[in-house]
Amino acid sequence: MKIIITESQLNLLKKLTLTESEELNQYDLTADEMRQVEEQSEQDVKEYYESLKKEVEELRKRVKMYNDFDWSQMDVENVKVIKKQIIQPEINRLKNLEEQLSNFNFEERKKERINWNLTSAGGIGFAIRYKRYQDEALNRNLTKEDIIDLFVTALEGGSNYWYHMDLPEDIKSFGDSTSEAVGEYILQGGHIELYDVEEYDRVLRDKERGDYNIQGDVEDEKSFNEDLEETKLGYVDMNKILEAITIIKKDYPEVWENILLEQADAGDADVFLQICVMGEVVYG
Repeated sequence: MKIIITESQLNLLKKLTLTESEELNQYDLTADEMRQVEEQSEQDVKEYYESLKKEVEELRKRVKMYNDFDWSQMDVENVKVIKKQIIQPEINRLKNLEEQLSNFNFEERKKERINWNLTSAGGIGFAIRYKRYQDEALNRNLTKEDIIDLFVTALEGGSNYWYHMDLPEDIKSFGDSTSEAVGEYILQGGHIELYDVEEYDRVLRDKERGDYNIQGDVEDEKSFNEDLEETKLGYVDMNKILEAITIIKKDYPEVWENILLEQADAGDADVFLQICVMGEVVYG
């Protein structure tokens, strides 16, 4: 039985599978992608050759105009300056470009351009490889390392302007740094409570000032603890993280993309932590 498929279906099959003929070469490109590089390189060289011819033609016209110009009516010293600073540089450039044009080797230039496109960050080879990486990254699942990295970035810079954490005494046993330990602790089933740092510090200052003193050194611990509790913003655990991921995917797609591409900055990590704690972005 003969099977007929459309061109779009064929392209989809190419994306889903790599046949033997589409194995990646030393530049991490398939045979089809290498053809794209070669075609683009050939087009680049053609365009450069045409622009070179055009520039030579324009320079020839200008040099001819200078030669045909009647300089006798101008001051001799001014003529010398014009010829030295304007005309001679253009004559020299014309000579150089004419030499390039006469010695232009299309195949050699194409090989050089192919090499550039394969190895340079600005080449089409890099663009193809990055697009493949991007497609794969945007369809992957979040890893444990991704989550810990987000906590480190948020707690050490992105979010430290708004939060105070209530940490368990053994938190350091979960990682080398406090930020890493927090991420690991939560991934292992723990939860961390976070407070508004300004309000939390205000309550502590009030206590130091004696605002909670009832008589002498006796303090109203109940009122103090209640006021601290009022500064609580929320907590983070695995359920809150999973809820936050759903919200970020829907409402902050650019942040989600940065996370998957491992390009999340302090601002992205801050959005992640705020949504984990409060379900929305409140600060910043």
